Amino acid sequence: MKTAPLQAPPGHIQTAITEAGGWLAFDRYMELALYHPQEGYYSAGRARFGEGGDFDTAAETSALFGRAVAGQCAEVLAACSGGDIVELGPGSGRLAEVVLGELKEAGKLPQRYLLVEPAPGLRAVQRQRLAGSHPDLVKRLEWVDRLTHERIRGVILANEVLDALPCKCFRRDRDAWLERGVSLGGENGLGWEDRRADAALAQALDGLQAELPWILPEGYCSEIRMNMDEFMGELAQSLEAGLVLLADYGLPRHELYLAERNQGTLGCHSGQYWHDNPFRQPGQEDITAWVDFTAVRRSAEAAGLEAVGFSNQAQFLMAANILEMAGSPPVPEDAAALRRLMLPGGMGEAFKFLGLATGGIKAPSGFGERDLLASLNPAHDPEPAHDPEPAAEAAGA
Repeated sequence: MKTAPLQAPPGHIQTAITEAGGWLAFDRYMELALYHPQEGYYSAGRARFGEGGDFDTAAETSALFGRAVAGQCAEVLAACSGGDIVELGPGSGRLAEVVLGELKEAGKLPQRYLLVEPAPGLRAVQRQRLAGSHPDLVKRLEWVDRLTHERIRGVILANEVLDALPCKCFRRDRDAWLERGVSLGGENGLGWEDRRADAALAQALDGLQAELPWILPEGYCSEIRMNMDEFMGELAQSLEAGLVLLADYGLPRHELYLAERNQGTLGCHSGQYWHDNPFRQPGQEDITAWVDFTAVRRSAEAAGLEAVGFSNQAQFLMAANILEMAGSPPVPEDAAALRRLMLPGGMGEAFKFLGLATGGIKAPSGFGERDLLASLNPAHDPEPAHDPEPAAEAAGA
């Protein structure tokens, strides 16, 4: 598939660069491209999900995924003696639709299902979908712009949310760290410009290097998220008792920052096509980077959450009884979906589930097949949680 034509940068990005003195840190650029209220890819409702859209998520691939997740939610709700489900970044509403349908059939509905969605366009899509499929459950649905200070009991779901959190980009230059930013210029009006990293970023990168058993070579480029402590702090403050269930593509730190992965994992999705030029169509396509799950666990535990399970998607879904849900033998459509969701080299290995609990809640059964939590300990030398070279197609596949 051909790439979309280069597009001149939107006015709000040009203005931001100019007002910043001609150089804008990449995390700020990514924030403006994805979340600007009027011009952001997500905020303006331009994101297209599923077949024929920009990318597929596991929830869009098959209802089997949502049914498996629903079973895990039911276990946690039972342990909490009832409660709520909160979904961050609900996208098209497909995951909510399937989870609610499965829990309704099992007689295990949450008291409320809260959808954290600030974008009016996406809210409208979600409302239409859920009102059409579950008109009897409309009173249980609530939309909020962001997590509130209300502390719930139950489950917080985040499917492919972490990868869309703005990230800083860096480059190794001899014995120094450079921060990669955006300036005006280049073939479509934007280009990379590197500057010496400030003290906070340099300290974070020194800490990263100290945990790796190899020296990152000169010219090495990658990404790091400096906002994970804040994000996990908000999750922890919102949960009195229950489980945060995170699903995303990523790796433990020692696998993500391999010396040979010297161009990082930053990429874009548009029309089911993946490319690595974040300046091609700002505001018109997704920008993403793989998740450092070691950093996620560390930030979560610093916020008071307990990491109770880590698994790749294939193992998690297997333990969550997805094969039984599909039946034996599965119909051809479900058989194809199972291959997509679970086979090595694609979603099955690239995507991970991380469970974070509080209030005495234990890991649900999805982490019972093979728990890889020890792989998130940088002092540990575990069996790899994933093939060392991520397939670009698996990201948002």
